[in-house]
Order: sequence, then C-alpha cells, then structure tokens
Amino acid sequence: MENLNKKIIYDEQGLKPGSDYEKGQWKNIAVHNDKEVRGFFGEYRFLNNFWPARVILEDDEYHATENAYQASKYKKEMREYFKTCTPKEAVAFVRDNPMGIYTREEWDKVKLEIMRKLLEQKFDKNLNPENYKKLIETGDKYLEETNYWEDKYWGVSKIDASENGIGENNLGKLLMEIRSEYHEARPHDI
Repeated sequence: MENLNKKIIYDEQGLKPGSDYEKGQWKNIAVHNDKEVRGFFGEYRFLNNFWPARVILEDDEYHATENAYQASKYKKEMREYFKTCTPKEAVAFVRDNPMGIYTREEWDKVKLEIMRKLLEQKFDKNLNPENYKKLIETGDKYLEETNYWEDKYWGVSKIDASENGIGENNLGKLLMEIRSEYHEARPHDI
C-alpha cells in the first residue's frame, strides 16, 4: 500500500492549469552526472520537497517537507488538513486560500529559515535515515532544483537543456549546506 501511494503522489510535479507539459518531459531539462544534479527527478527525486519524510512542526507530524512548509503559513489550529493531504494538495490549498499568520513581507523574511529547519529534519540521520543516506551519497555534487514550473526562488526555471535557466536555487543551496554540515559533523558515518 505504501509504495502504491508513493507512485500516485510522486509521479510528476503539479502543474499550472493549461500547461502543455507532457509526462517525462523533465528529461529534457535535467542533468545528472558525476559532478552535478540539476533537476530533482528520477533517481534524485528524493531531494524534492514532495518526497516522503517524517517532519515535525510545533509538535505535529507531517509526511512530507512540503506539507509542513505550507502548514507553517497558518495558525496551528488551522493545520490539520496538511497532515493528511498530498504535497500537491497542500500547494493547491495555499494558492486558493490567503496566508494565515504572515503578511507577504513577513513571510519573505522567515521562509528560508523555516525551510532550512524542515530540511534538517527530512535528512536527519535518526528521524529519516534513508533520506540521510541518500543525501550523503550525493557526495560533493552541485545540487540544483532545475524546474519547468517557473520557480525562480527555490530553483532554476528552464524549458529545455539548451538554455541556462533563471533562478536563485535556494533549495539546492540549503541542501548542499546541510550535506556539508553532516559531512563535517559525522565524517565517520559516511
């Protein structure tokens, strides 16, 4: 049952209505080699925030980083939905419902630190040992959340492999920082 749910939820990223994206098209933008991972797809799908992980936000457990991240925008008593919905549904809910406890300016100031704390849990050796192991196995590869859904804050948006793409890659930067900290703190575990 667990594997079946993963397949249904994690086959492809959610898209904006009217998108002309076709399933598997990510292969046109992703680059996976011995030096870099550009695009958290295929064998590197575990790096994206939709991947299953035990994540705790204010004593409540969520099954994916994306759910906890989206829930963090609302008061604790308004977060129940995020504990059971899919990551894609969590994103859709936030798009359709105004942010709860932050103004846009306030959110922009705290979102990076919130994401960092959630990612530290997603890749924590004790809380999510399989995710920890996979992150460590990326070695010192450059990690970039190359995407086709125009996320230029967390990733780098591009339509095909021939273009450089535009974006800050904050998700990739956080993952590389966390991985580096794990390497330094636990070199004997690697």
